[in-house]
Amino acid sequence: MSAGRLILMGSGEVSNRLVAAHRLGIERAGAREAVVLDTPYGFQENAPLLSERLTGFFRTSLSIDAAVASYRSTSEGEAACERMLAAVRGARYVFAGPGSPGYALAAWRETGLAAALRKRLTEGATVTLASAAALTGGPKTLPVYEIFKVGAGLEWLEGLNLTAHLGLEAVVIPHWNNTEGQGFDTSRCYMGRSRFRRLRAMLPEGMGVIGVDEHTAATIDFGRGEMSVLGAGGVTLSGADDTFVADGEAIALDAMFKLLESSPPAPPREHPETLPDLAEAKAGRSAGKIAETLLRLETMAADGSPRARETLRSALLEISELAASGLVEPAEWVGGYVELLVDARSRLRALKRWDEADRIRSGLEGLGVNLRDSPSGTTWILEGPR
Repeated sequence: MSAGRLILMGSGEVSNRLVAAHRLGIERAGAREAVVLDTPYGFQENAPLLSERLTGFFRTSLSIDAAVASYRSTSEGEAACERMLAAVRGARYVFAGPGSPGYALAAWRETGLAAALRKRLTEGATVTLASAAALTGGPKTLPVYEIFKVGAGLEWLEGLNLTAHLGLEAVVIPHWNNTEGQGFDTSRCYMGRSRFRRLRAMLPEGMGVIGVDEHTAATIDFGRGEMSVLGAGGVTLSGADDTFVADGEAIALDAMFKLLESSPPAPPREHPETLPDLAEAKAGRSAGKIAETLLRLETMAADGSPRARETLRSALLEISELAASGLVEPAEWVGGYVELLVDARSRLRALKRWDEADRIRSGLEGLGVNLRDSPSGTTWILEGPR
């Protein structure tokens, strides 16, 4: 399976100018739905409105459904966190955007999200990070709000480091060419050139910087082995020197890694692992089989299997959500009783006792059982109580 792609957007993630970058990531990943992470802006009062805006953008501009994998705060608990992770693990296109990088990292750090995103990138999916979320993608993250708005000292936070296993280990700086300052320099994500030089000196030796201009996207396609640029500006690859890649241009990843002084790591050893088939156990509707499968997964997780742990946690979440309705379909619970009444009605109809037969039909319909008469007999479907 070919590796996927990381799309970095400097700003303007829902602008018409960057629709083509989203579409490219969606099509190359074969995605049928976009998954939106709301954590970066989860602290904002208008978070639900931002989610609606983002999902509406995907539906309207890209003709693809979008679901919010919501985890707005650590106070929401482990079940909310696991629902978010389950959505990411099954996604072909993941998007995270505006907000606060420091807030996002504080919520994500102990969740396993970084590992889930790395796995998606390895398996051919597209991960798109814009603005604040783009800052979190590298091994180090600039806490821009704390420094620019609050006046905190210069520092770097530990980032998600999503692509080091694929050969790319560099800091990401969106808003690279920002000019909002009235009489002062706000480039380099509001830090300005002078302050950013000091920040740059605080990075580990040899760690490069990817600067993404506003309303610009850098598509780093690991499967195709290239980075391409689309948008209003360009991308600056900063290692020992600065190299500018303009809109419409592309560069081979080997050349990009060299410019950033980033060296691909040795490929990890493959450890084939066969997990017990939980889907098969559930399909069999056997409580004993399900319990046996869960216990085997627990043993493998205890022995250090990350995949078994992920599968087990997802299964526990699913079982907790099924607890309210049960593992058996409602129609299966009431089927025997309905069949008795349907048979009684058929006998009454044969005796031309229409009023009594109609009372049975009306009673069943009131309980949500829809009868369908035909020359070959009567069938029914449970549609829910009215």
